Amino acid sequence: MKILIFTKNWLGDILFEIPAIQALRENFPDAEITALAPARCRPILEAVPFLNRIRVFDERESERSLLAKIRFVAWLRREKFDKAFLFHRSFTRAFLALLGGIPERIGYETSKRRKVLTTAVPPPQRLLHQVDYFLVLLKWAGLQVHFGAEYTFFYRPEDEAKASRLLETAGLREKAFAAFHIGANWEPKKWSRDHFSRLADLLAEDSSCPVVLTGAEKDEAGAQEIITHSRSAHPISFCGKTSLGALGALYEKAAFVVSSDSGPLHIASGVNTPVVALFGPTCPVLTGPRGTGKKVILQFVPEGYSIPWKGTELPPGGWMDRISPEQVLQRIHEENLWPLKKEKISLSSR
Repeated sequence: MKILIFTKNWLGDILFEIPAIQALRENFPDAEITALAPARCRPILEAVPFLNRIRVFDERESERSLLAKIRFVAWLRREKFDKAFLFHRSFTRAFLALLGGIPERIGYETSKRRKVLTTAVPPPQRLLHQVDYFLVLLKWAGLQVHFGAEYTFFYRPEDEAKASRLLETAGLREKAFAAFHIGANWEPKKWSRDHFSRLADLLAEDSSCPVVLTGAEKDEAGAQEIITHSRSAHPISFCGKTSLGALGALYEKAAFVVSSDSGPLHIASGVNTPVVALFGPTCPVLTGPRGTGKKVILQFVPEGYSIPWKGTELPPGGWMDRISPEQVLQRIHEENLWPLKKEKISLSSR
């Protein structure tokens, strides 16, 4: 049997799908399972042991033109897949699966997709974490699944070697450290650089906790600002220096990771590292960390607002910055994520 999976487009979504991919493997142990994903997500899937193949697919890039779609349909017909599971709710993808001659097409229904799916599953009527959202789809298709499952982030030995080299260069190869992920793909989800600087200082003053900063290459300017504004801490920037796999290996070596709602937050949770997750306009019930690591969630929702929020104008005072560095340090202390020296921590801001 040959199974095709249409994944969603973002790093966090891919991680949320891993328990469902594992369930497919458990239900079809001898099947050849292929996943379609954007190029940016391919490195994550290449290390997942439940898959046989990964093919790059992106409606906005590689398959944007009509000619590219025709070629893709031809590829589907040559491959002769038996089943397609559409985790993405795109009508175009469902229609391409139909044109590609895939006899069983399973996905969540919309008014348009109902006509092109062979198993059109009604969307859940209650709030579900995205991990369970994908498992419900498989349950409706008659498969055995385990709700409440946690995801694992997989990486390769070469990723671990790269992370070890970075830490050795920074003088942290044999030392415990904390990691701050300072990036986010949406401005309202970002915690301020001043707050990251303050938290680094609090950790340094309390217990000499080394801090490394992670992010994309575009986050390096922000990392340098955090470093400059830190008074007693000396954070080290790894922004733009890690692949996704190496980032996972780096996080696995960390004592804990502080991050807003982002793909790297879920990578850290998926390598069994404690995470301090900072939430504002997004909903942790839907997209909170569900990896194997310990999870600590702080959230602020302004009065009169609800989550998930999809507006354009920020509320007075913003979202994320109402979570103070002192509050984060307090939770680090309460959860015993780092051996802090102070018994009591003031929650007053600087």
